[in-house]
Amino acid sequence: MNTNELERVFKQARSEHSSIEVDGDGYKACVYLGVKITKDDVSGEIKIYDPQKSANYYVEIDKGMYSFFINKGWTGAVIELTLLKYKDKLERVKDSMAREMNSGQSPKRLRILKETREHILKKYYKLTQKLNKND
Repeated sequence: MNTNELERVFKQARSEHSSIEVDGDGYKACVYLGVKITKDDVSGEIKIYDPQKSANYYVEIDKGMYSFFINKGWTGAVIELTLLKYKDKLERVKDSMAREMNSGQSPKRLRILKETREHILKKYYKLTQKLNKND
């Protein structure tokens, strides 16, 4: 992994107006759409983290994902990663709706699932628009 290329990704993250700087003791960091990039002040080591599903903690991305960030750039990679998460969520909502239709048919549960689907689709659409602007 080329540290110069990771440095470029880190600089992109710092300059992205939507990234939030969350510097701490001994490191600089940014978060964008839940994805976090850090740079150690002493070693200069750069790491990228993605939040665990349904958890409140970060896990470093797989080594293979670093090339994805290098190739796509910070914004493009984060958006594409988030779009994949939204697709997964939509699939789970679709499965839940199918189960509800075949078994319980609780009107309240179906309404909540439809609202959830609509909410995710709106977020998905917004991100695809942003991704298309960056191309």
